[in-house]
Parts: sequence; C-alpha cells; structure tokens
Amino acid sequence: MYAIESSSAASSELVSVLEVGMVRPFAMVRVRPDSLREHQTALLRDQLADVVDHSGGKVLMQFAADAEVCASSLNELIRASQRCEALGGRLYVVGLSRQMRRMIRSTGLDQHLRLAKNTAEAMRHFDLRNAASAA
Repeated sequence: MYAIESSSAASSELVSVLEVGMVRPFAMVRVRPDSLREHQTALLRDQLADVVDHSGGKVLMQFAADAEVCASSLNELIRASQRCEALGGRLYVVGLSRQMRRMIRSTGLDQHLRLAKNTAEAMRHFDLRNAASAA
C-alpha cells in the first residue's frame, strides 16, 4: 500500500486521506483517518479522482468500522462512483458501520454507492464482472 499525498493549502506538509494498493484488477483504497470531515472533502476529491483514473474505474474503498462520513464526502464518493461506472468499472464501499449503511440505504444513496458486507464480497463482484466481460 502507498499513500497518495497532496500539498496542504494550510501548511507545507504533505497530507493524505487515502492509502492505495493495486490488487489486480482493481485498486484497494483504505481511508486513513477514522472519519471523513468537511475540511477533508477537497483532498478526498482530488486523491480519489487520481485513484479512479489510474484503476480504470475499479475501486474498493475500505473504511474503519466506526468511521463517520460527512455529507460532502458522501457526495464525493457518489461522484467517484459515477466516474467509475462511466469508465466501465465500479466503486464498492466496505467496512462502514451498520448505522452508516442504514442511513445510506434509507436515503436512497445506495442507488449510487455499492455497499459490500466485506472485502471478500466486493472482490467476488469484481471477479464476476471480469469473467462476464471476458466471455
């Protein structure tokens, strides 16, 4: 895994919210902080856009079980998911708490974000999609 780093506007430090590893045929992305807050949204957008483009739109995002995701970060995840689908891929989200998954489903956001119960389930979806496209 490696971190995608960006220059912080507030300081000269390098900042990253994502750790990325390529597991063919997709990128496995781990969200580094426990939660995504409003002030991290622009950083998430830029870093996730790079991951989507480099992976051909095949992305698995892994959150900590107790992670909280703010509304603006959810919007960025939806945009990234739409970009993945435009590239012929998919973005799967795993590891969110039951409460976050319930909120995503009850608001209809699961129509735009693919939720998987765990990494293995998301990986099976990628394997099935690859097998179907190869046939």
